[in-house]
Amino acid sequence: MQAENKKDYFESSDGTLRIWIEQESSIHIKATTKEGDPVELSESEALEIAEVLKDFASRI
Repeated sequence: MQAENKKDYFESSDGTLRIWIEQESSIHIKATTKEGDPVELSESEALEIAEVLKDFASRI
């Protein structure tokens, strides 16, 4: 997974998880596989997403 610096959008490398800032007032998260199953995260992926969410939260 890779975060884009100072952008209002984050997407996992496989596209199963997306996080974005909507109208500069809320954070949206979509996390499903193409089969509709929940996305599983490793410890490092969860920590990376936590950092993305903290960054996004500080900007809305």
